[in-house]
Amino acid sequence: MIRISTTALLAATLLTMLGCAQSKGPAEGQAPAAAATARPSPTPEQHAAHRAEMIALGNQFKTATELYDHLKAQAKGGQQNIAWDKIPDWKGVYSRSKGGTAFDPDGPAQGEVPTGKFTPEYQAKLLKDVTDRKNGIEYDPLSQCVPPGHPRWLSMPFLREFIVTPEQTTMIAEAFNSVRRIYTDGRQHTPEDERYPTENGDSIGFWDGDKLVVHTNMLQAHMYERAQGYYSDQVETVEIWYREGDRDLVADVWVYDPPALVEPWFTKQVYTALSNPEEHRIRHWACEGTQNNDVIQTKEGGSTFRDLTFTDRDDSKGSR
Repeated sequence: MIRISTTALLAATLLTMLGCAQSKGPAEGQAPAAAATARPSPTPEQHAAHRAEMIALGNQFKTATELYDHLKAQAKGGQQNIAWDKIPDWKGVYSRSKGGTAFDPDGPAQGEVPTGKFTPEYQAKLLKDVTDRKNGIEYDPLSQCVPPGHPRWLSMPFLREFIVTPEQTTMIAEAFNSVRRIYTDGRQHTPEDERYPTENGDSIGFWDGDKLVVHTNMLQAHMYERAQGYYSDQVETVEIWYREGDRDLVADVWVYDPPALVEPWFTKQVYTALSNPEEHRIRHWACEGTQNNDVIQTKEGGSTFRDLTFTDRDDSKGSR
């Protein structure tokens, strides 16, 4: 029989404890994230000046890749695999707090022509949707449980949370259980000959101080929002995420899409942390399999429920 001395047992226990302390996660009792640099909320004048500056910046580059590479060069290569104590504090539950469901929070309300500058083909589709909406005709693929994908992910309502680790930032939207993964471990995009359109695309990024800079490609064609225009499967985005004020997490976003846009579409998206996050949980989003989402598109271009009734008697007229 092998006998282990008390001294050896203590030594093994100490080594185990030291190994745990060197793990990737924060130690017990240690804050997992450092508080982000406080940026005061901008005045209306500062906001307008920032918007003009960011629009001008996007227009200097023909592609999202060129803008992303420029931002990375400005950050002297940026930082990847940052230390736990350098991670900004984005914990909490957030909700989009500006713009309703219009894609550009600084543009006209949904139902009016948005600020994006579309190519003739896509402008015609947009104007038709705007006119149809005013005539009570409206269709949205989400009604048939088609996931929104990115960049529409940015303007969806309902709750969000952001999980930041050195190697990856995970962005979770309650709607459609839609998850984005931004890799900050130094990897590059999927090789070009292996790419194909996906719901939320392929996202890589780097840290510039407490700002997260992201480039996303490999996206599917969809609509920005109802009567807000469409994007093609060649769409790409560049985003800069950072804290602003006491509770806001914001993203400067440039959308590049040569088939649909004549120039990059810049928007500033704002998400506000709820004051009582302990009372809110992001639940599983069930779409398919419920009568409420059994929707078909009408011949006029609108939508209607296939056969929805809340009584034992069928409603022969259906629901509009």
